[in-house]
Amino acid sequence: MSKVNQKEKWAVIRTFSKEYLRGKKKQRTELLNRLGYVTGYSRKHLMEILVYPPARKPIRRRRSSCYQVVFPLLEKLWVISNYACGQRLVPMIPVYLESLTCHGEMKVGKRKKALLLRISSATADRLLVSERKRIALKGRSRTKPGTLLKHQIPIRTWADWDNTVPGFLEIDSVHHCGDSPSGEYIHTLDTTDVASGWNECRGHLGRSERETTGALEVIRQRLPFPLRGIDFDTGGEFVNYHLIRYCEEHKITYTRARETIKNDQPYIEQQNYSVVRRFVGYQRLDTREQLVILNQLYEKLSDYQNFFQPVMRLKDKIRDGARVTRRYGQPKTAYQRLLEREDTPEETKSELRERFLTLNPRKLLLEITRSGRKLTKR
Repeated sequence: MSKVNQKEKWAVIRTFSKEYLRGKKKQRTELLNRLGYVTGYSRKHLMEILVYPPARKPIRRRRSSCYQVVFPLLEKLWVISNYACGQRLVPMIPVYLESLTCHGEMKVGKRKKALLLRISSATADRLLVSERKRIALKGRSRTKPGTLLKHQIPIRTWADWDNTVPGFLEIDSVHHCGDSPSGEYIHTLDTTDVASGWNECRGHLGRSERETTGALEVIRQRLPFPLRGIDFDTGGEFVNYHLIRYCEEHKITYTRARETIKNDQPYIEQQNYSVVRRFVGYQRLDTREQLVILNQLYEKLSDYQNFFQPVMRLKDKIRDGARVTRRYGQPKTAYQRLLEREDTPEETKSELRERFLTLNPRKLLLEITRSGRKLTKR
């Protein structure tokens, strides 16, 4: 029966290996008997490992990372980025440093700034692993399919979208009903542009046709580019005559996704959680006061999301049998993507640059958080 653990067994074998090799037959027999009792190994196995004993593992001493000196700054930037992963955080570090330094939120020396600018995404994730906390909250979908005009609206799948021109939006409705769908409560019209990733949200009380159309009109006025098309699921709040007339009046392409096929709207399905649920939560909202606070939150969230939150977009997908390899492009904000586009008017670029210089990401995040707390108290 074994009396020691595996590590101690190997130490015993290494200690008596030379004695076994130098000893005579009688001495070897006695040694095998003793070691068999101590280790629990058979005589045959002991005869093999005493000749070739297991090597001693080298002691590996972990070297302290040179990035430990910038960990407090990195953690602060990570919080300001709303706990982004290393792949999304690192490309935005120069932007955050410039903005926060300009607004007096942070002072960084030359050495620490150089370390922050050269840190890799893997190193950032490794340094932040002990601080990272995940909140896994999921709610049930409250969207019910509309049937009145569904078959009169053309279907557009994910593969049909052309990402070359800004202005084609995927839209969806997020329900703030809490645990009970009864009565009238607040909904969020969530929209995202396929080409640039520009995101806008607007809350409205109830899911009437007029309320939904009114929320879309507010979002259309906020966009830095003309609204050219909308694509939605088969929710009843979108399948109605009001929205059809609205789109015809403003010359907006009007299409829908296939029912129950979420992959037809990959961009907006991702934003429903990462933008709306992450900041607003799953509590029930059903008063006018909460609606005012929610829309104030969305105004700040628009600036924070579009100017300071990078989004990774799929660059290509290669299938080799059952194996699928996905390659993603460099994470960029919607603001950066619009500035890089040649078809974006210079006047629009100038307005976006001026707007960016007035924004403080830390202040925006604090104001969004305060508004979110007010919602829970109402």
